[in-house]
Amino acid sequence: MFSSLTSKTKWLGNVGRFVTLMLGVGQTLAPGATWQITEQPDLKQALENAPVLQTESLGEPARGVNVWERWLVPNPDGKTWDVLQIYFKEYYGPTWLHAVDLGTGAVKKQRLPDGRQFYLSGRALGFDGKYYIATPSRRTWSMGLFVYDPATNTVEDRGEIVPGLGGEVRPLAVGPDGRIYGTGTRGNQLGLYIYDPKLRKVVKDFGAIGPSHPNGAWSRYVMGVDDTHAYVASGMVPAWYLVAVNLQTGEQKVLLESPTERVMDILEEFPGAIARVPQGSGAPDKEFWLYHGAAIPRVNETPPWPRQASPWDKAVPRPEVYFGQIDPDPDGNAVLWYRSREEAKAAGVKESRGGDPATAPERLGWKSMRLEGVEAYPYRINPLSVLPDGRLYGTGDDYVGTFLFDPKTDRTTYCGPRTGLAPYTTIVCGDKLYSSGYPGGPLFVFDPTQPWTLGKGGPPTRPAPSDSSDANNPRRIGEFRATRVAIMHSSALGADGKIYFGGFGERNYTGGGLGWLDPKTGKLDGFWKPLSGYMVHWIASALGGKLIIISTSTAADEKNNNRWTAEAKLFVYDVTKQEMVREIVPVAKARATGLITETAPGRLLGLTVAGAEYGRPGAGLLYGIDGSTGDVLFRKPLPWPVSVDDHWPHWVDPSYEYLSLTRGPDGFIWTYLKNVLVRIDPQDARIHVVGKLEPVGYPTFVGNDVYLSGSEQLRRIRRIARSQ
Repeated sequence: MFSSLTSKTKWLGNVGRFVTLMLGVGQTLAPGATWQITEQPDLKQALENAPVLQTESLGEPARGVNVWERWLVPNPDGKTWDVLQIYFKEYYGPTWLHAVDLGTGAVKKQRLPDGRQFYLSGRALGFDGKYYIATPSRRTWSMGLFVYDPATNTVEDRGEIVPGLGGEVRPLAVGPDGRIYGTGTRGNQLGLYIYDPKLRKVVKDFGAIGPSHPNGAWSRYVMGVDDTHAYVASGMVPAWYLVAVNLQTGEQKVLLESPTERVMDILEEFPGAIARVPQGSGAPDKEFWLYHGAAIPRVNETPPWPRQASPWDKAVPRPEVYFGQIDPDPDGNAVLWYRSREEAKAAGVKESRGGDPATAPERLGWKSMRLEGVEAYPYRINPLSVLPDGRLYGTGDDYVGTFLFDPKTDRTTYCGPRTGLAPYTTIVCGDKLYSSGYPGGPLFVFDPTQPWTLGKGGPPTRPAPSDSSDANNPRRIGEFRATRVAIMHSSALGADGKIYFGGFGERNYTGGGLGWLDPKTGKLDGFWKPLSGYMVHWIASALGGKLIIISTSTAADEKNNNRWTAEAKLFVYDVTKQEMVREIVPVAKARATGLITETAPGRLLGLTVAGAEYGRPGAGLLYGIDGSTGDVLFRKPLPWPVSVDDHWPHWVDPSYEYLSLTRGPDGFIWTYLKNVLVRIDPQDARIHVVGKLEPVGYPTFVGNDVYLSGSEQLRRIRRIARSQ
């Protein structure tokens, strides 16, 4: 499929201040054409002496708070429930609990400790009626325990209970003996412990359990326990394993195994558990009862254990709760709606008899509670996009705060709290803006000529439509499932009218993928196998979009027993042939091929790090490529690092993505060398120092002005560039 090509530099000698190399200046590539590259012995001194650039603040346009973590806990009377609404700025805080007592109507607000990730915390209801919450400390990476008491509507911090146990997923389960069982991560393995609520301490720590995983161990979101064994799912690479641990002896046994891409699950079924194992190829999942250290095929609904009441059995059925107005308004007020199951059933009868959907929610049994004083925060701004009408489209980090900024009037319009993705790449095609990113490479389309409607729901009788509804703007088109990408990181337009997206996976697959959208049909497709072992960070179109150039960094190769690839490559995809046609190694043994852009038809400029070792990037390196032949036409070592991040390129939040090769209004290529903004002359690769910026930010030009992401302030530098 490939014509593998490891190109060597064609050094042709040093003539004065120029090195003459085989490529044409500003013209289509042709045999004998030249690209004159300027040497710069004084560049390091110029970078060291770079002036500090002054920016103009345009306010904090990306504001909001994350709202999508909430739990329901029964009250001690067994007749009513509490809703625990968690508001947080970032995963590790600030975090606020609004405990809404549906029995008394009281709302109690409590600040939870910073440095704790309550999102994805392990949770279990004890027989004492208290709600146990496990999450590790960011500082010590040791498991901590918090306990919510529905009698007081407050959370108690019981401190760190298991040293050295962390993990992004850390489930809890209550056992038939009334004790709390928990798991988490210990390096490349899982851990297991028992907490006794009566003694208020951990009574047994099993240490590391289960198989070892080369890229770190993961549990699932649920674990199981019966009267003799605990059951945990251990993953992800090279596979998922269902591990049973004898609670008396500590003996471990793998009961079930599932390939990496078929994620098994554990479902609590007190006082035991169920394992669900995907089979693939359209076959139905297999289910097993987990009991007394064995996986028993589930052939009917009768479990092998005697029935026993769980802590949840004391409560009435949980109420129906509507969170469509849980986002705070500009004054910090939010509304929570709820109704009992009986009221919901009665309302269903009314509606089936011809009820009006526009009926006031109170007539359908809904009650509302007002939450006041909800904190909102400014967020770091992600890379900006210029819309066809000249306005800037911006988003905040952590999925929060979408806004439009009009450079003509300096007016900011707040659009909505979130689009359901962390946007890493945006691209204009026609009169619409397409965006993709994390998680799972979702693709949204925004029509800036129409009002923003996503997330603009009302009370329960007027909920917001689903994000894929035609009534939404922006609208979710779908996901690039064929690519196995978790983070779509870059995009480019093809000559075939399709929009191409490149990105990389995480956890169970860390290689790359290339996907595309046909805007005419709305069809998504793509592939991953040719890019196994290569994380795709940037793509660029060449020769009018006939070629898509794919820039990568090294990764574990799933097709080669997860061995790490030896060097990064550029891959060339021909949109007409619909296949990879070339591989290029611009720098031997390099970890990444870095930023890439076309400076003239077929002429490609790259900027990467010279170092081959992760965390030791060395200095920067400019290189030139003939996109048609794959020849490496020059390498220009730089006396300065490329990034402020020694591990660049790697996965960071989008607001920290600041490096690009951006064409300025002067025709130069703008980028950074560490924290110094520079201009690169595409004719001779000469670097012109502009100045230092703190903090750095992704540059977006509107006319001769540049707008910067990367801080909570929207920043601008006027008239920084001359028109070409």
